Amino acid sequence: MKARQHSYFFITVIVVTTLLLFAHEFLPDNLRKHIFHFPEIDTIGHLTSFFILTWVCHSIIKLSLALCVPLLIFYGALTEIGQSLLSYRSGELGDFIADIVGISLFVMTKWLYVNFFGKTIISNTTSKTLSNDPSRVKVND
Repeated sequence: MKARQHSYFFITVIVVTTLLLFAHEFLPDNLRKHIFHFPEIDTIGHLTSFFILTWVCHSIIKLSLALCVPLLIFYGALTEIGQSLLSYRSGELGDFIADIVGISLFVMTKWLYVNFFGKTIISNTTSKTLSNDPSRVKVND
């Protein structure tokens, strides 16, 4: 991704996160109670946050996936262990699995993007470069 695409995506993530944080203020009471008392909302939050965290580590901080993935899995395990040791929090295996699924979804998304869209972009760039190359211009006899 280019720097402009990163900034657009980052701004989109900030806007969506801000809207979600303040969504409870703008929603009607019955809808708000239904959404925020949904038991899996915490697990969805873990999955989403680790997907975004993996994207930030890999695309913005420029860590390789080979380094980023084990570090984030270790970080997810540490946070759940830390939560299980606190009296007012509970570390859950389901949350740790959601962390791993979020990381894996980013890796799979990145792999699909590179394999399906990366070749098209590279081949289009290569063909444009070759067609503009003056040494490849045919001279009619």
